[in-house]
Amino acid sequence: MVIININTKVSSDLGAESNNFGKRSRLENIYFGLGHVYNDLCASVWFSYTLFYLQIVMEIPSTTAGLLIMTGQVTDAIATPVAGWTIDRVGTRRAWHATGTLFVTIGFSLIFAVNNNGNNYLSVLVYTSLIILFQIGWALVQISHLSMIPSLARDNNQSNTLTTLRYTASVICGIIVYMTTWAVLKDDANLNNVGPADFYRFRKIMFIITGIGLSAVMLFYVGLRNKWNKLRTYKQLQENEENKDKLPRNFLKSSIIYKVSLLYMASRLYTTLNLIYIPLYLDERQSDELSSIDGIRSTVATVPFVVYVVSFITAIILNFRKQSDTIVYVFGSLFSMSASIWIGIIGRNTSKIEIYTIATLIGIGGSTTLVTSLCLTAKYVKSNGFGGGSVYGIVTFTDKLASGLAVFAIQHLQNSLDENFPNFYSSVLAYVCGITALLGLLSITTLYCCPVSEEGL
Repeated sequence: MVIININTKVSSDLGAESNNFGKRSRLENIYFGLGHVYNDLCASVWFSYTLFYLQIVMEIPSTTAGLLIMTGQVTDAIATPVAGWTIDRVGTRRAWHATGTLFVTIGFSLIFAVNNNGNNYLSVLVYTSLIILFQIGWALVQISHLSMIPSLARDNNQSNTLTTLRYTASVICGIIVYMTTWAVLKDDANLNNVGPADFYRFRKIMFIITGIGLSAVMLFYVGLRNKWNKLRTYKQLQENEENKDKLPRNFLKSSIIYKVSLLYMASRLYTTLNLIYIPLYLDERQSDELSSIDGIRSTVATVPFVVYVVSFITAIILNFRKQSDTIVYVFGSLFSMSASIWIGIIGRNTSKIEIYTIATLIGIGGSTTLVTSLCLTAKYVKSNGFGGGSVYGIVTFTDKLASGLAVFAIQHLQNSLDENFPNFYSSVLAYVCGITALLGLLSITTLYCCPVSEEGL
């Protein structure tokens, strides 16, 4: 049994810091939400279309494309805890956020702006370098922004509000990406094919996303310009002689960090794998006569769009929830599993109504589990007085590493089974995503069985 003692003095210091933000306006809450918009826009493109772009547009072999995605996810996984530790101890959140934004802008833009022939080592090296730069920047922005929540919130209700607001902004970003993709890709007479000729269309999508993202970052900096100096870091609390020996020494000694990490990993992995493989599932589905009339250029944008719209509505509803995060997570897991079971039963032979119904279930399940897992993480950080950057770094490390390894393994398997296994991507959505949702459901039971007084939740 791990018992974490929270010193009254530390709690009062953290509370005093939070009270500085108690009078913040709703407009300032919105400014906070804008701080991760550029990251969210890039993430929507990265997870939904990068593998599709590399494999279908750039005609890179599936194993190589999967390796590039895995390289990005592993880089992000390693960079995340390093970024968390550094942000808590060196410099300011604003400086790290700005540095990450610069890296993201350079790396993300050039991934889609450079027309490389993916069948030679030089082009793979170029893509690898850009992806690594992009992912390091993404990690810096993510952790610097996430670690603001425990400092800004006075209590768990405000923490939940900021977490939900942040997720809502993420969902809106997804909607923007899919509307942009639909508008750009539909401008072609051939609705049933996407290929190398669409390189310039994907580059146009990238330029639009970058413009919107950088505008949001500027508003974030300007809107919170009077708040940055009041955000004290974990290092500053440690340097206070009265608190030096009273702060919790090592959160890794708490079993709850591993439970929360597993929970978040399962929630995020379910959402990530669906985002990555829905477009490829739709491309696979096009070979079916019933499905080919839908047009891949339309469905590759509208189906993920439905997922995000439903996620957006769900996130708003969750802001008014009365049940505990644990109960809400269980219901979300059931929606997620039902979507996977449905795909497992019918495979790729789905009608238009069925595919959009499945997208609705994925949106409800993914949004519910991800929001509640983030709320549980923020509650853990705030109740124990740890440095937010370090905790968020460890928690998000697991999902990024797992998603990278999962994508590489799936793509490697696809390369050997493609011709003999026509329902490959439908099986991925059914079995891999279904098992991930089940893992999340099992993880939440370990938190439910853990008394609040023992672990601080």
